[in-house]
Amino acid sequence: MSSTDNAHTLEVFILTYNRANYLRESIESVLASSFKDFTLTVVDNCSTDNTKDVVDSFTDPRLSYVKHPENIGGINNINSAIKMGKGDYIVLFHDDDKMCPGMLEEEYNFLEAHPDAGCVSCLTSDFLTDGTVIDSKATYEGEYKIYKGRELFDAYFGEGTNTCCPSIMYRREILEKHELIFDPAVGPCCDIKLLMDIERYGYGVASLNKCLMLTRRHEGQDSTMNFVPMHIELYDYLYKDPYYSPMFLEKEAFRIYKYQDFSKALASMEIKGIKDRDYLRSHEKSLRASCKGTFKARTVYSVTVAACKLCPGLMKKIYYKHKGAAS
Repeated sequence: MSSTDNAHTLEVFILTYNRANYLRESIESVLASSFKDFTLTVVDNCSTDNTKDVVDSFTDPRLSYVKHPENIGGINNINSAIKMGKGDYIVLFHDDDKMCPGMLEEEYNFLEAHPDAGCVSCLTSDFLTDGTVIDSKATYEGEYKIYKGRELFDAYFGEGTNTCCPSIMYRREILEKHELIFDPAVGPCCDIKLLMDIERYGYGVASLNKCLMLTRRHEGQDSTMNFVPMHIELYDYLYKDPYYSPMFLEKEAFRIYKYQDFSKALASMEIKGIKDRDYLRSHEKSLRASCKGTFKARTVYSVTVAACKLCPGLMKKIYYKHKGAAS
């Protein structure tokens, strides 16, 4: 479909904060899209680096820049872009990732052809700091999948959803109609809860079986630094939410497994002295409430915490000796 035939308008937003070193590549990748008829807005969460200089170095008329006078938090920055949106379709992109040239075109054409889909995502290729590229694989057969009913919810606690937040193109009218946002109460995993809400209101959540985006993996990512706590926050939210709680409680095997897995991660952070220990223990309490876990797993965590209080140096020594032997 050529840009002159477009039935709907498209807006892309890049959310950024102090990542001028990555931002240029992100902007370049969007502007190089094979689909040309869109606007691109960089939404700056009050960066203190040279982010504005990077944006100003581009002369493409499709590009604009908005800077908040103060930092409003990452999730609120995303929601500010949703509120700015006027287009029929919107993409909320990351400042450290890159689009492949065909991503916008493929997703736009999919939404045009599938009015039952409220949004569409694609598979991604991870690129590491050493230059390694790893393609993701779909858990389904065929060119695409549209999750409907509660299929996305069930897949999230099973085989996986094959959705990646910055690759998603949304029908903005659906977000507006149902007042759907990235809910700060959910924490950093609010993107998956938004998809669950889109499905909840009767729309399909689609995934294309193509890697059309490059996800940069680095130590500064929120998902890298806070993977365990952010998922614990999601489980806590689902456990307490009147609509999702009955569905979440059905996933007993998943919840037991996650308690065992995440409590071990929290215990290892406790031993290594990473983060405030009261912070870690508050997360374990939330995890214990929502996922329960087996008596054995809960006991192992409690004993480890008690040992860390009494003999922190010895526990650290044992931990690293065991880790070295296992590697």
